[in-house]
Amino acid sequence: MSRLLLDPWSPDYESPVAFDGTQPETPTFGGDVDVTVETGLWAAVRPPEVPAWTPERVCFVDGVRRVEARLLAEDRGEMVHGLLASAGVGAVVCTEGRAQYDRLRTSRFLVLGSGRMRDLRAGPVEFEGVSVAGSMPDELMNALQQLMRTREAELAAELFAPDACVFADGPLSYHALSTHRVTGVIKRIFLTYLDGEHMALVSHLEAGERTPVFLIRDGKYDRFAWFQRLAPQRPLEHGMSGIVRLEVRASLGIDVAVEIADYAALALCLYASSAVRDARAPQNLVPVGALENELRHRLGDAVLIRRAIERAVAEGVEI
Repeated sequence: MSRLLLDPWSPDYESPVAFDGTQPETPTFGGDVDVTVETGLWAAVRPPEVPAWTPERVCFVDGVRRVEARLLAEDRGEMVHGLLASAGVGAVVCTEGRAQYDRLRTSRFLVLGSGRMRDLRAGPVEFEGVSVAGSMPDELMNALQQLMRTREAELAAELFAPDACVFADGPLSYHALSTHRVTGVIKRIFLTYLDGEHMALVSHLEAGERTPVFLIRDGKYDRFAWFQRLAPQRPLEHGMSGIVRLEVRASLGIDVAVEIADYAALALCLYASSAVRDARAPQNLVPVGALENELRHRLGDAVLIRRAIERAVAEGVEI
């Protein structure tokens, strides 16, 4: 009989594993996967203690968002949805044994559906107008997510330098510059890209080990990717606990991708969080967790902002 095992993330968050575990013979994402680009032997890789490439600076880029209020208007029989939201992006830069916040930025948006757009001032708070062609609430949330991800990508591009390793939260879909050594760190696994035979290795990785680098071709965001385990797995936890997927643009070349993969397998274990401090340990890295807390603080007091919005709406907001 199969044994039920523990998901170590707090139940306040969705599971880091969002696929059903039944992998087809070939991936179904509409592209091609080549698992032989690094080596013909599909086995766990433990990088050398002294990696071939060691950056002088390590940068972690992330963002947070918060919906302040949802709006709804009726205009000539059409329902127009809107939301007021705040977003923050920033970085933690680690160098010479020190870590500091860098380029922390906040933005506020009034996202309106049905092609409508207007700015809004609510007391001292200004919301920038954003238009969405669709009219469903989920489309507005997607637009907000894209706004935040785009700003994260812009910040990652600013931080790039030959002596820096930039780890960005999430996939690299919004990162336009394909020559930068920006590495996407995916905490929640929605799609494995591997068939069952190759995916079986992931559950058996030890802390600090990774899979061989594999190539994902989709014709738009071709990239090299690999899985690695950040922390030791407890016997009562399922095999995907502590696993992240990382990716870099394929335009960097396989040699550079392997250098980054070896460095990340060593470095990210040092930054892995503990369940004592973070409900999404170990995948929510310590610098990222600290950055999220600081950015949320900089978004301002949600109660005061809500009161300012209510006053503005009471006075009348037309679209």
